[in-house]
Amino acid sequence: MRKLLVSLLLFSVPAMAIDLQGHRGARGHLPENTLPAFERAIALGVTTVELDVGVTRDGVVVIHHDRTLNPDLARGPDGQWVRAPAPAIHSLTFAELQRYDVGRIRPGSEYFSRFKDQKPIDGTRIPRLEDLLKKDSKVRFNIETKISPEAPHETLAPEPFARALIAEVRKAGVEKRTTIQSFDFRTLKVVEREAPEIATAYLTSRRHPYPEKVHEAGGKIWSPDFTSLGKENLDRARSLGLKIIPWTVNEPGDIARMLDMGVDGIISDYPDRVLAELKRRGR
Repeated sequence: MRKLLVSLLLFSVPAMAIDLQGHRGARGHLPENTLPAFERAIALGVTTVELDVGVTRDGVVVIHHDRTLNPDLARGPDGQWVRAPAPAIHSLTFAELQRYDVGRIRPGSEYFSRFKDQKPIDGTRIPRLEDLLKKDSKVRFNIETKISPEAPHETLAPEPFARALIAEVRKAGVEKRTTIQSFDFRTLKVVEREAPEIATAYLTSRRHPYPEKVHEAGGKIWSPDFTSLGKENLDRARSLGLKIIPWTVNEPGDIARMLDMGVDGIISDYPDRVLAELKRRGR
């Protein structure tokens, strides 16, 4: 009887929820950081869409990964791929930015070799953040500030950058459904000071896989490069009370390994692969 009661109790406890984040929407399937990619991620069933933002010269918060136009993604009005050094997002007005097509990856590039199956959508433009936030959805948003102390001339300074982003989140009324993340902790401190209702997440690279750095900065969510996440630093992160959401986990074996480690979430270009593994585990 005792064994039966234990079995029933275990059966009644729901499996640990995973925050499944679609990286740049669903980059493995559709052009990154575009409205079609976000719509695909939401349709697949993500809990969160992950994205990147910059601010144009006229103060519009736009969704784009790089601080400059990417020569592997952007074509000008003449249909030609932009060349490096490409214009910085902050050097262009929103109207000027809309002249560029970001609907396919440049054939023959290293980037193309990694995402050969991505479906192009010619004519796709860089969207405003408000275009995504105003969509009728219950999905969460994980928004990365694309800013670096090594390139101060390419972006707004941390304070006005963070304030522009906070204003958009508040205008859309999605503060409770938003996390702001960054490798550049300066913007996160502005958010924590001026908009404590918005969560923050601290990104670290493979070169700096140290949860102590995040804890010392006052962070509660740690997002490391998944290749740098092992049992030792995961255990240290747990002892510091950090939630752990690694990026960018794409291959089935890596997805399984991260789930086995008990991470709190996974950021993936292929959220459908994560969902398939969760389903296989009955979760």
